[in-house]
This record gives sequence, C-alpha cells and structure tokens, in this order.
Amino acid sequence: MTWRSAAVYWAVFLGLSGYYLLAVRETPAPIAHLTRAAFLDVPADKIEAIAVRRDGKLVRCRQVNGRWTLTEPAGRSVSADLIETLVGNLTQLPDVEVVAENSDALGEFGLQTPQSEITVQASGRAALSVRLGAPNPAGTAVYAQRSDSQRVFLIGLNVRYYEDLLFEALGQKAAEQ
Repeated sequence: MTWRSAAVYWAVFLGLSGYYLLAVRETPAPIAHLTRAAFLDVPADKIEAIAVRRDGKLVRCRQVNGRWTLTEPAGRSVSADLIETLVGNLTQLPDVEVVAENSDALGEFGLQTPQSEITVQASGRAALSVRLGAPNPAGTAVYAQRSDSQRVFLIGLNVRYYEDLLFEALGQKAAEQ
C-alpha cells in the first residue's frame, strides 16, 4: 500500500466519522421518569357512605355501626363484605402511576364520558368522586381521575372488578325476586 492510498483511506474514514457524528447519529431520547402519587388519602374506616354510578344505575351504600348496608336501590341487599372490599381496594391503593398531570384530552383515557363514577363521603370531609375510564392498552389497569385533581392516574383493575361484582349481585337479586 502506498502512502497516497493510506492517506485517502484515512481521509475517507475521517470524513465518514464526521458525517456520522454530525448527521446520522441520533441523540438518545431522555429517559421518561414515571411520576407516582398517592391516589386516595382517605382511610377506609373514615368513609361513611359511597355511591356508584354506571350505565344510568345508581347504588348507594352506607356504613352503619361498622357494617356496610345497601341503601339504594331500595328493597335489595348485597354482601357487606363485597362493599367493604370495594371500599378497601379503592382506599388502600399504593402510590399509583400518574399518566397525565393536566389532561385536556380526557377522551383518550375514556374519562370524557367515564364508564363509572364512585363518590366517597368521609367523615369531616367534602364528598370526593373517582371517575373510572377505559382500561390501558395492556388491559392490566384502568384510567382514573379524582374530582379534586386534574391528574389522570392508572390504577389496578381490582376496583373495577369489585364494582362489576356489586352490579352483578344486584342483577342476580333482581332476577330472583
């Protein structure tokens, strides 16, 4: 190999390296930091009543002497343990993922017209509503928003599951009567 061809190879190498560094190489995208926050800071034993709205139906429950009872629809009953488990799953959520701090596009989370709404009345506090929207694409969680916040949270499916069980139990009771 001659000095001239070696110099040409080095010039081509340096030229391609410069082109790669300036034009081809992409800067790595910043790593997304997940924001986690407490979802509901109301202890289950402080909740006096809940109301669950879904598909035009309303279910109201009240805690009387430490035991949950169904107050609406009148003349129906469901297991107190079912209501207690629903309330427990709602209040005992660990820090959950915040997917949007201030979402103007609630429709993409299914929260423009939520699939259901749970209103919680705790002693000494104003009523707080939790709107449940669509499940996430993986189907492992559901989008939720509290009435006192613009944040959109991603919570586990347990709340939706026990809500489903509550409405199924009321549907079965109606069929039996």
